[in-house]
Amino acid sequence: MSRRLLPRITPLRRRRRRRNPDPPITPAVAASLAHVLATRAANPAWPRSLAALLPSPLSDARLAAAVSSLDDPDLALALLSWSQAHHHGSLPGGPAATPLAHSALLRLLARSRRFDAADATLRSMSLAGASAAPTRASLGALVAAYADAGMDGKAAEMCERARELHGALPEAAHCNSLLRLLVERRRWEDARKLYDEMLAEEGGADNYSTCVMVRGLCLEGRVEEGRKLIEARWGAGCIPHVVFYNVLIDGYCRRGDIGRGLLLLGDMETKGFLPTVVTYGAIINWLGRKGDLEKIVSLLCEMRTRGLSPNVQIYNTVIDALCKCRSASQAMAVLKQMFASGCDPDVVTFNTLISAFCREGHVHEAEQLLRKAIRKELEPNQFSYTPLIHGFCIRGEVMVASDLLMEMMGRGHTPDLVTFGALIHGLVIAGQVSEALIVREKMTERQVMPDANIYNVLISGLCKKQLLPGAKNLLAEMLEQNIQPDKFVYTTLIDGFIRSENLSDARKIFEFMEQKGICPDVVGYNAMIKGYCQFGMMNEAILFMGSMRKVGCIPDEFTYTTLINGFAKQGNINAALRLLCDMMKRRCKPNVVTYSSLMSGYCKICDTDSAEDLFANMLSEGLSPNVIHYTILIGSLFKKDKVTKAAAYFEHMLLNHCAPNDVTLNYLVNGLTNCMPCIINSNSSSTVKVHDENALLDVFKRLVSDRWDPNISAYNAIIFNLCRHNMLGKALDLKDKMVNKGYSPDPVTFLSLLYGFCSVGKPKNWGSIVPNEFQQYEFQIIFRYKTLFDQHAAKSVSCEVSRVLQLYV
Repeated sequence: MSRRLLPRITPLRRRRRRRNPDPPITPAVAASLAHVLATRAANPAWPRSLAALLPSPLSDARLAAAVSSLDDPDLALALLSWSQAHHHGSLPGGPAATPLAHSALLRLLARSRRFDAADATLRSMSLAGASAAPTRASLGALVAAYADAGMDGKAAEMCERARELHGALPEAAHCNSLLRLLVERRRWEDARKLYDEMLAEEGGADNYSTCVMVRGLCLEGRVEEGRKLIEARWGAGCIPHVVFYNVLIDGYCRRGDIGRGLLLLGDMETKGFLPTVVTYGAIINWLGRKGDLEKIVSLLCEMRTRGLSPNVQIYNTVIDALCKCRSASQAMAVLKQMFASGCDPDVVTFNTLISAFCREGHVHEAEQLLRKAIRKELEPNQFSYTPLIHGFCIRGEVMVASDLLMEMMGRGHTPDLVTFGALIHGLVIAGQVSEALIVREKMTERQVMPDANIYNVLISGLCKKQLLPGAKNLLAEMLEQNIQPDKFVYTTLIDGFIRSENLSDARKIFEFMEQKGICPDVVGYNAMIKGYCQFGMMNEAILFMGSMRKVGCIPDEFTYTTLINGFAKQGNINAALRLLCDMMKRRCKPNVVTYSSLMSGYCKICDTDSAEDLFANMLSEGLSPNVIHYTILIGSLFKKDKVTKAAAYFEHMLLNHCAPNDVTLNYLVNGLTNCMPCIINSNSSSTVKVHDENALLDVFKRLVSDRWDPNISAYNAIIFNLCRHNMLGKALDLKDKMVNKGYSPDPVTFLSLLYGFCSVGKPKNWGSIVPNEFQQYEFQIIFRYKTLFDQHAAKSVSCEVSRVLQLYV
């Protein structure tokens, strides 16, 4: 550089910094302002104190900063009032002098939801003219506040004012609040209009705006429209962010199209977006609702491969899905996995498990889960206690349920309708209707009024206890409380009166229900038809079925079966058959009760052949006979001395694992003893192809031929047959009944039971029922009849019986 130039180079003159005319409002100043304003009522010198803190000249900007530093809008209003009096009083129209300060006040009022004061401030600013216009930001704050408060009309009004005053909408963050509210309220036209207006302005819409619209459309099942909205903004085939993928995947899954959601998951990866825990959580949530555990397991494995750990929501979904599949034990295994993976369960996790264990009847295990949640410092709620209260009541452990209710209340949770309903329902199921009524009184004292469901439960419980006056009083109480009984309440009462053989009151309730404009359903009509049939009023019953058809109520299988049973009891089998034909013509399939009614009708007129044909037809239709069908046939066949057939049906019954009831066993004992001469002279052959052997008649015939008591022989023959078919419990019950009838068990009885113990794999338990020791002659009897019994028992069982007997010889 030339030496001539160097002397000419001089330093630049430093510009003097202008002093900031508005020093900032520091935290200390803000605290002092708040203190002075808050204590002004007790401090006459407060205006001077404020003047010292905010000396003249006080600009609008500094006053706005002071207002913004305050949290209490009342203090801000007092500050502005002082300002108008001491600093800006000479200027006409206060807000015109301080538009920034009044805008700051609007933001504070919006934040505090002081909407009346905000409206008053806006009016005063409007009156002051254009120079006092609120800022765009303050109007935006009001838009957001109104929207968050659900006042969409006022929010839209603030948007319009911002456009008029500033030529633009408030910023996107504020408009998004209104957009979200419009979407939540399904006001799609208004939402789309606002969204388009936001897009039309530079920076007027952001990603969140689009996401709000897309999520709303997806909630409506309009996923394709949501996807088009994305593509309209960013281009065809373009989804710009993982959040949009998550929203669309959830949308597809929500409407049941999980396959499309999974396809989008694959597309997401090809576009270079990595799925997140939220992505998998959306799919797993809806798979859980469908109960697709196999696919859930597959996705969980995929998550782990990617290094993603399931969060508590995903674990809760899996646990809920398992609980719905009645797999509470497997759900507990998932809980252990949560602990092992370091994911802490929340109260929802425990509530789901508690509810599942209670549904399965494992209330003590459910209570242990409650205690575990408390030890984990989680706060149980009503959903934690209500299933337990209900479960313990059903088990009859009312004191435990009461203690849990008191514990819940002690934790600050007031019992609501659901809690009281669970308690009442549990008590009624446990048969403690009086206690349930006391709970109802207690809940009304707490101003929790029972609803129709609770009244229905109580009325049902009273009807089952035959306490019909109390049930009628509850109905009257419902009407007084202006709680309209539904058809279930009326039907419960009608059925209760029918069960109590009070057809007159049942009919009155039915007519009263119709007068109230409640149309009875098929259950109500069936209850009345059952009542008419019960009293043998078959013509009235048929007319009633005609009435239900006239009102469009279609008779079902119960209607027809009830009528068929009514005619069959009267011995009018032809009328019963006509109804059966009509039933089948109307494509209403007979059920097992229909068949039992017809079989009973045929047996009443001694037509056992037709009853057997019906039994065979029932089997061909794929219906499984129950104890009633077998009992009808066995009793009727014995009455007609068809002992071989009766015994064969008993064998068929045992082969089908159908346990006889007391009526069946009485028919068998009486039938065998009454038909003894016929049995002795028979060859035990049967035309019913159910089994090649007939152990019942063989054993009975041999015993009575050996001059054993016919009654004891009948009991022993039946006990042996029950034992050879693994029905040891029934056999032991019959042995006890035999003793109660005055017949002492003999060696043959104990031998029969030994076959039963060996059949179920518990030969050692036989010793607990036998006498201290058998006499020599008793062993001779046992071994004599063992040869006969071995012909009808499985070889493995016979060998085990021999082994046990050798230990006693």
